[in-house]
Amino acid sequence: MSLNDSSPEIVRAREELFVKIALKNELVTAEQIAEAREVQAKILELGVSPKGLGDVLLEKNLITQEQYEKISGHIEKLDQANSIKGYKLIKKLGKGSMGTVFQAQQLSLDRLVAIKVLAPFLQKNRKFVARFEKEAKILARLNHPNIVQCIDVGESSSLCYIVMEYCDGPTVLDLIKRGGILAQERASRIILQVARALEHAYTSQIIHRDIKPDNIMIVSGGTAKLCDLGLVKDLEGSGDTTDTGSALGTPNYISPEQARGDEHIDVRTDIYSLGATYYHMVTGHTPFENPNPAVTMVAHINEVPPSPKDRLPGLHNEVNRIILKMMCKNPADRYQTPSEIRRDVESLLERLGAGEDIPGAGPKLRTTRRRRRR
Repeated sequence: MSLNDSSPEIVRAREELFVKIALKNELVTAEQIAEAREVQAKILELGVSPKGLGDVLLEKNLITQEQYEKISGHIEKLDQANSIKGYKLIKKLGKGSMGTVFQAQQLSLDRLVAIKVLAPFLQKNRKFVARFEKEAKILARLNHPNIVQCIDVGESSSLCYIVMEYCDGPTVLDLIKRGGILAQERASRIILQVARALEHAYTSQIIHRDIKPDNIMIVSGGTAKLCDLGLVKDLEGSGDTTDTGSALGTPNYISPEQARGDEHIDVRTDIYSLGATYYHMVTGHTPFENPNPAVTMVAHINEVPPSPKDRLPGLHNEVNRIILKMMCKNPADRYQTPSEIRRDVESLLERLGAGEDIPGAGPKLRTTRRRRRR
């Protein structure tokens, strides 16, 4: 991974860094930067690719050649200090509490990958480095078509990183934002795939602890991929990749036991969060809607959310039943394993696909089935 790249995203990033350094050292004023940007815009209007901002500042004598070279040299040093051998950065995909994820090119195999880099302020904290490395080892144990695959882990130029399969597609949250709700059959098929992913993780004694729509990606062919296992708990090992005794997860989808900060949790916490995700997908609403995260978490602990069918009267009874069972307050009342969810959702989809009515379900979900060739 290197910042020394000619892609538009990197060019813009380098220009912004150039401006930041120049302003910080009081080599130019904000007005002079604005003037240089106007020059670039006029050149672009002529259909000509404009010069870099630093070059414009130099040509207009707003900075000296020595100052230009000094800033450029500083940027090059930053490039070298923030590089991972064998990879080339393309663009930033996202940023979390522990690190940043980049789209990158793996040079040896000429393929796109995603690289998660531990945040710089955590690089010197051995506790966080150990947690980061443990996350990679846990990910490496998982090999399933519905889980984003871990490819490599290492340290380069004092940067700790994890290389993962690159998934080019929207998240479920993106789909919800686009359409308000997902068709019940489509939502059910996604839930089925995530249940299979959790089933695989469960057999490896791993729970996710942050199931939510933006941690489920939809790639080519409609395959759902569970990603971002930054809060995973290894039930076989000595503990978590995160601290125990604190509320970890995302407020809109967090289970009551996680919201309380219970130390001993199991796969049923993922089942609850998957139910809350299912709820959001088919109704367009999160179970509890409050701008205050703390209030939302308390609601998950103490309150029963409105029935999904109250939110969407046309919702099929069987979909409604499955969601409510997944979201029972008491873990003992929920599905006990992802396999149980898988079986119920498979049964739902098979019966609908066969044209059978589910008693009390109302209008059937429409599904397209290919006829077998004789």
